[in-house]
Amino acid sequence: MINAIIVDDEMNAIKALSLELKNFREQVSVKGHFTSASGAIDFLKNNEVDVVFLDMEMPEMTGLDFLERFQQRNFLVVFTTAFSKYALNAIKQEAVYYLLKPIDIIELETCIKRIDKALSKDTFEEKLDEALKKLNLIKGGPQKVKINHDGKIVFYHPDEILYGEGDGNYSWVHFENKNKILVTKKLKQLEEDLQEPIFYRVHNSYIINLNKIKAYNKNEGVVILENKAVIPVSRQKRNNILSKI
Repeated sequence: MINAIIVDDEMNAIKALSLELKNFREQVSVKGHFTSASGAIDFLKNNEVDVVFLDMEMPEMTGLDFLERFQQRNFLVVFTTAFSKYALNAIKQEAVYYLLKPIDIIELETCIKRIDKALSKDTFEEKLDEALKKLNLIKGGPQKVKINHDGKIVFYHPDEILYGEGDGNYSWVHFENKNKILVTKKLKQLEEDLQEPIFYRVHNSYIINLNKIKAYNKNEGVVILENKAVIPVSRQKRNNILSKI
């Protein structure tokens, strides 16, 4: 299921898109809609979605200004706009798709297929994950972590990894030896590789190795890792983290 929100300053536009999306209710779930860009930003700080249907022209800020508010963006974007197709060339690279108003049902169907393709996992990776889990159960040893990088599948011991950091549709994996690599997975997908009880998602943008925590400052809402990296902890995770360590 694709989880989405709609951001548009015109309620009529929100209603029109919501109505069209009901034709794809088995594929798309609208988790909220916002006429205020700042309201949507606040929502996304504490909630994860797969895609944002984003109006390009809003009085509070433009769609591009909206995206600049996110240092690490972990959602796909579909621009909705009344601009001509020729004017969209400059913004195409920022979005998985764009929809011209009024929304055309065929274009919307193509858009959803594009989103689904962007979010879908490779079948080979899923089979390899399952095989790894079975192998580790048989061995009775610590589970290896599989990470795709530079055209190769590399296996790491959990102790080698300090934390994962979201960066839009990609993620950085930081290692104890001070190296880091960029992987073509959203943090939500990387979380399936960096699993509990060793790893824990402490923030919308961070997964940490619990064994690498040096200190925890609950008042400031941060953890300090052995390499002195300071990682923020979201408000809803602050009470849980001590029980995880």
